Amino acid sequence: MRLELLFFNTVDPSLGRVDNESLPQQALMDMDIYGIKNKEKICGDANEPQGIEEWKGVAIEEGEVVEIRWDRLRLKGSLHVEWLPSSVRTFVANTNHLAGTVDLASLPTAMKELLLGINAFTGSICLERLPESMVYLSVPYSRLSGSLKLDRLPDTLTYLEAYDNEFTGSVNLTQ
Repeated sequence: MRLELLFFNTVDPSLGRVDNESLPQQALMDMDIYGIKNKEKICGDANEPQGIEEWKGVAIEEGEVVEIRWDRLRLKGSLHVEWLPSSVRTFVANTNHLAGTVDLASLPTAMKELLLGINAFTGSICLERLPESMVYLSVPYSRLSGSLKLDRLPDTLTYLEAYDNEFTGSVNLTQ
């Protein structure tokens, strides 16, 4: 007796991808702070977090997170800014002990201000894919590296701080 097994790959590869818009803002915020070791400074009990409307430094308008201010909380660990709700316009996490990489290419399109200075972030940052609405970007005093490509910044960007990092390469200021 001969047994033949045929396997057809019919699964849609896009089914495994998660769209931020399809998730509740509470879930997105939970994922944003997943890597923070002392998240109780933000959300209360780390095992049973409060609702985001009770979180420290989170401003909500019409049921959506629009502003997050977590500066000087002595937060430790890593942030996952790729999970920020699309409604966030301002995100401040200055003067903490945050580390890891920062994916600027995945910021919400509504983002106008991002302040992450005085932390221990590493890796390169992609300035070419900042949100078109970005006005203020501050990432000084960290361990960011690589080259800064300043020739494709959003027209709306009026303030950029990136000093005291480990950037290398030449600077092209033409746009």
